[in-house]
Amino acid sequence: MRRTGRRAFWGLAAAALAAAAPLACREPARARPPNLVLVSVDSLRADHLHAYGYPRETSPTFDRLAREGARFESAVSTTSWTLPAHAALFTGLYDSTHGLVDNGLRLAPELTTLAETLARAGYHTAGFYGGPYLHPTFGLSDGFEVWESCMTAVPGELSDAELRAESRAPRARSHGDVTGPRTLERVARWAERQPRERPFFLFVHLWDVHYDFIPPPPYDRLFDPDYRGTLTGVDFMGNLAVNRRMDRRDLEHLVALYDGEIRFTDDVLGRLLDDLRARGLLGDALVVVTADHGEEFFEHGRKGHQKTLFDEVVRVPLVLHWPGRLPAGRVVPDQVRLVDLAPTLLAAAGVPAPAGVDGRDVLPLARGEPLAPQDALLELYADGRDQRALRTRELKAYARRGRRGRPPAEVGYDLRVDPGERVPLRRRDDARVDAAFASLDRARAAALARRRELGGGARETAVDDETRRRLEQLGYLDGARDK
Repeated sequence: MRRTGRRAFWGLAAAALAAAAPLACREPARARPPNLVLVSVDSLRADHLHAYGYPRETSPTFDRLAREGARFESAVSTTSWTLPAHAALFTGLYDSTHGLVDNGLRLAPELTTLAETLARAGYHTAGFYGGPYLHPTFGLSDGFEVWESCMTAVPGELSDAELRAESRAPRARSHGDVTGPRTLERVARWAERQPRERPFFLFVHLWDVHYDFIPPPPYDRLFDPDYRGTLTGVDFMGNLAVNRRMDRRDLEHLVALYDGEIRFTDDVLGRLLDDLRARGLLGDALVVVTADHGEEFFEHGRKGHQKTLFDEVVRVPLVLHWPGRLPAGRVVPDQVRLVDLAPTLLAAAGVPAPAGVDGRDVLPLARGEPLAPQDALLELYADGRDQRALRTRELKAYARRGRRGRPPAEVGYDLRVDPGERVPLRRRDDARVDAAFASLDRARAAALARRRELGGGARETAVDDETRRRLEQLGYLDGARDK
């Protein structure tokens, strides 16, 4: 939104000058840039998708995209919660560089987003989101001409007629935020009026995998039809019965509900892509599907996310689907990062990435071409935490600074033999771990230096009452819940 109007003006002026120029002076017409579709599925673990070896059929749409495109075996986020992960996705910058690492902050205006860069290059930009951290107050909408909320309406946002209908509804929308169908409707409405003379960048944030785990029928019983207990996925974070010592059978049911949300959302994704295809909008489109973070089910004693930097919350799915441009069925073993996606999308559009980005174009890997290995910097600073890690394909160096008076911990994990990160390696006992911690320190210092070079960190923002209430209900603000 910010600065787009000015860029649109200069784009129109440039077009007028080009039309007035003599024909002999015009450059040969270049091929139309591809349409770009970026889908972020909130809270989606890579290891719960069938394409990644999960036994349940949770992801037929994603699996098809993987068969027809390139699936990245080892893609990682920058963190384990929504706001900084999407800032990294949109800027190509690590969390310490973009600075959007805690609540109450807004992306710095000096930083250039993916949408702003594409809008400057002539793209129509549109985004649809289903969760509160994509609200414009946090600055992630910068550069989008269209930016629509698909969140469930609450009474303060309803017209009088809608409020009366809401009060009479047998299951009020505000009792549970199921955003998938509304997202389908709003993207379809946009697609009907999408300006065909320009390429478009479409961003879609699918929310329903995020807790609470309340998949609609038949997805609520799809993966656990024989359950006879009383546990539901409602109030996942606040329900004291959901704890590390809970009955194993109830935990299995909870995971089945999470998997039901994944299948429901995957079907929404399939319908969304089918509709765009039927409208002729995917003819030469690059479709990218990923996630911001995963979800914990007590693998390391915690539930939810925004608590740790273990792989269950930082390893995310990633597929690039571009028929005719990328080989079908390609599986990329190399580690890639969420910060790589903005440079990759820009490279596909033929647009240079802004200076100073931490990510890189990974289209060569999708084509089967080699690239040098890259480490991934992982960080978590929200709610008073101070955690960081450096991840390679083989090793993770993980530093958790003391909180509430506890001493700091620095351990490593050999991901080749210990992918579940169960056997910590002490820094002083393993030279590889010691070297990885030295690399971690250098990576963090470099990210902070880039922040200064690019104009400083995030700014304070005033979160409106409704957004704050949504975040508090989800347990994100004031450390009120075990997020």
